[in-house]
Amino acid sequence: MTIPVVVPPEAKLTLQIHGNSLPQLFENTARELLKTFIEPEDVSPVLREKLVVEGADTGALLKGWVEALLNLVYNQHILFKAFRFQEFEAERTGAGKLRAEVTGELLDPLRHTFRKGPPRWRCAEVHLLNNSKTIEAQILLESGRAEQK
Repeated sequence: MTIPVVVPPEAKLTLQIHGNSLPQLFENTARELLKTFIEPEDVSPVLREKLVVEGADTGALLKGWVEALLNLVYNQHILFKAFRFQEFEAERTGAGKLRAEVTGELLDPLRHTFRKGPPRWRCAEVHLLNNSKTIEAQILLESGRAEQK
């Protein structure tokens, strides 16, 4: 299956994410990731997928979360719409784990057109910025080659 692309390929994309708590930061990351690629209103929550992510620290956990969401899109051809954390264990420093139920639908090339190319992104870097009021993250996505199936 080929994922349609509208915008010419860019090599890098940076997302700036904010949250009042770590779970909110992770939720906002997923929402911004979806909005970056596709119109969220075009995705229906008709199927469910479970994700489990572990990380040596919060930055690694956030990077794993982004990679798991990208894996849904590129390898399983599932567009995510909503998510619910069933388990979220993370400190600002130290190892963490999350279990989430993600709802969405299978990619339909006739209805879903990606805003951002290239056909495949990967999470290259995650930087957490501590602020007294909010938690901020800077997520760097880089283009990669699309895997043919």
